[in-house]
Amino acid sequence: MFDQSRYHPGNKLIEFFLRNGNKKILNPYECLLNVGEKCNKVYLILEGGFICQNFNEQTDTFRTINFHLDTFHPLMTVLHSYYSDSVSNCQLKAIVKSEVLVLKKKTILAAVEKDKVLKKWYDEETIHALLAINEFHTKLITLSTKDMFQYLAGIFCTTSDHSFNKYWNISFVLSV
Repeated sequence: MFDQSRYHPGNKLIEFFLRNGNKKILNPYECLLNVGEKCNKVYLILEGGFICQNFNEQTDTFRTINFHLDTFHPLMTVLHSYYSDSVSNCQLKAIVKSEVLVLKKKTILAAVEKDKVLKKWYDEETIHALLAINEFHTKLITLSTKDMFQYLAGIFCTTSDHSFNKYWNISFVLSV
């Protein structure tokens, strides 16, 4: 279940998502965003997990470049597409049955213009997301496959309501 420990009770962010977001339930392997679509939404994972996979046109294959769980980076979007208003070269795919709140970019932008607290959150979350992506990409580049499995097992096994088995076939997720 979604871990609010990063956000204090009564947080405007959570209230904003609950008030303005639309719930969506996805089955395992179901895509929330496909390659070639514009990503004009932010997703808050309430339960479950997703992978972000980049599509390589030369090899016609996908490569996992990020993970998002309800307890590990629960805010999710495809940053390049979201900020550049271009089509995505990534897909967001559920790895287990998952539930998200979907919030449209135009709703967020209209709200942050009017609310300084939401604006501060928006800026902080953007920076946090960029740093997290950079950290994860560094691990993908520098860690051996075995060390990457151990790193991921640590993430999956330390989340409060999940076990490594819930996220099943990590080799599928990593596309190794």
